Amino acid sequence: EAESAPSYGLWSPDTAILGYLGENYLLYQGTNYYNSPGNSLLTYKIQISNVGKYRFQWRSRIAIGTSNTDHNDSWLRIQDASEFYAQKSGSILYPHGSGMSPNPEGVGSNGWFKIYQNVLNDWTWNTSTNDKNPYIVFVEFDSIGIYTIEISGRSNGHSIDRIVLYHSDVTAETALDSGLPESTKSIISSINDEIL
Repeated sequence: EAESAPSYGLWSPDTAILGYLGENYLLYQGTNYYNSPGNSLLTYKIQISNVGKYRFQWRSRIAIGTSNTDHNDSWLRIQDASEFYAQKSGSILYPHGSGMSPNPEGVGSNGWFKIYQNVLNDWTWNTSTNDKNPYIVFVEFDSIGIYTIEISGRSNGHSIDRIVLYHSDVTAETALDSGLPESTKSIISSINDEIL
């Protein structure tokens, strides 16, 4: 669940829009950071026990306004993974500032993807990057271990409810089942990223 982050910055736990999963969802209420990722940071430590390719999706919603192109995006970075990229029909894009190319249309820097959706008045699993030509997001892990997902505020009014990272062996239908409980939480030592 998005609300499992250890701190929220300018993201507020909210329950005003029904249909969320878990206890609440997080609503970004800070400044619009259209060109500068890394503000109002949410961090999630995850344990990878099965190496390979994973797809990243979040369940989000445009919480304010009547436009499907405003209040619809946030920043995403998973910089300690072996690979972090977007893909469509065999074509691959890498985040701006990652040192790899090609990069998506639109803004970004320092290894962050702008992640957007364009659905009004509903929660959606649409999780895309690359302006006007959506690519889906993947992460690859070559080693078992603890990794960090970072989400940063971009558009005031964007809400995130649930975050799912699922192995290529798992179908989307299974992974995105709203009846699934939140993953088991463990205490992770910040000194050496070990599970306690």
